[in-house]
Amino acid sequence: MVLKTLVNARKRSYLDPVHKDIMMDRQNPSDKLIIDLIDTAEFQRLRRIHQLGVSYFTYQGAEGSRFTHSVGVMCIARQLIDILVDKYPFVENDRSLIMATALLHDLGHGPYSHVTEKILNYDHEHWSCRIIEGDTEVNQVLRAYDKDFPTQMANVLRKTHKPKYITDLVSSQLDCDRFDYLLRDSYLTGTAYGLFALHRILSSLEIDSQEDRIIVASEKGQTAVEDYLFARYSMYQQVYYHRKNLAARALLARIIKRARLLGPELCFIDNQTRAWLSGAKLSVSDYLVLDDVQMTYHIKRWSEDKDPVLKDLAQRFLNRKLFNAAKLPHLPLDEVQEIKTKARSIVQAMGFDPDYYVAIETTGLRPYDFYRPEANHPQTNIMVRNDDGEVKELSTLSPTIEALVKGSFDTYWLVFPGEAKDKITEMLQSRKR
Repeated sequence: MVLKTLVNARKRSYLDPVHKDIMMDRQNPSDKLIIDLIDTAEFQRLRRIHQLGVSYFTYQGAEGSRFTHSVGVMCIARQLIDILVDKYPFVENDRSLIMATALLHDLGHGPYSHVTEKILNYDHEHWSCRIIEGDTEVNQVLRAYDKDFPTQMANVLRKTHKPKYITDLVSSQLDCDRFDYLLRDSYLTGTAYGLFALHRILSSLEIDSQEDRIIVASEKGQTAVEDYLFARYSMYQQVYYHRKNLAARALLARIIKRARLLGPELCFIDNQTRAWLSGAKLSVSDYLVLDDVQMTYHIKRWSEDKDPVLKDLAQRFLNRKLFNAAKLPHLPLDEVQEIKTKARSIVQAMGFDPDYYVAIETTGLRPYDFYRPEANHPQTNIMVRNDDGEVKELSTLSPTIEALVKGSFDTYWLVFPGEAKDKITEMLQSRKR
């Protein structure tokens, strides 16, 4: 009985909806490092940050966290290492570094993930590095394992680490991060858009030692990668850029804009949030206070603010009274601005402040969202070794990917309150006559 208890204490299982049982064993040094990192306060904070930002307003199941995603990325990295070690035994030497970096790559995300990152123009990877290298529990665990690990991991995230193939596994067009978020986000949103043959791709990846990069081997691997890229395209098209997601992001952006304007007049704001919203320098400890729970609490307090604009915007956010979003496809920017001007006049006549109740969102669905090869940045390209032994960039081998890469996917959206729907719709239809 005692022996069984010790064995159970030695092992840990993370039950994951995508990867099922993720078993870790403390007798394995790499696994022990991962368990210790997961138990740090900085990693546990990721439980309080939504993986899909504000997409839960659109997809009721999109409640997953950066915590579960990060564990999933580590799991895929471990699978890939096991595959690569059979071909390249030297990879074993970097097992712990790869797994730990995969686990901690999103450590620096702020409230609502990428949504506020875009609104406030900060870089979550910059904060990941600061947390890894700062006075944190994560740093202590890493240094206890290897005193050079914090610097090495930060350099992997900064894409300056050598060998470069390690960075490719964590951050590239074919990385463990993208592999997990496509499968996970598809699961969470109840869609099938992000599904692809993960194991087929992992099995097809090789290390090009001469060029120090990851390549895809064989035409079978190429086909699997093509399916993966179309899965990415579909997820952007159907999920990430869903009109209600855009409307929710625009609403949150207006809340933040109003809160920043009101500043000291706000009914409530803590010091960390005030500094974050104002763009002031934050210490690592102050930044780590920020999460979805803390930001949502602020919005709840602001829903009772004396400022009528902030109060209304906050109540709409909390109660899912989202703005509407009308698609403005294939219009030049000057026409988009003309439409925005007319929409502003409409909502202003209805008693709304147009600075906060009208917005133009762009999906930015350009090829780099799912894949764009660049001659000046060859490290971003997906390279394939065909059955004749030639190594070429994917779009030069695949007509379907070539068409995807060369496509133009810019789309503008007019965002406005639902109360103005009839008048806005009439205005847009009158332009088509």
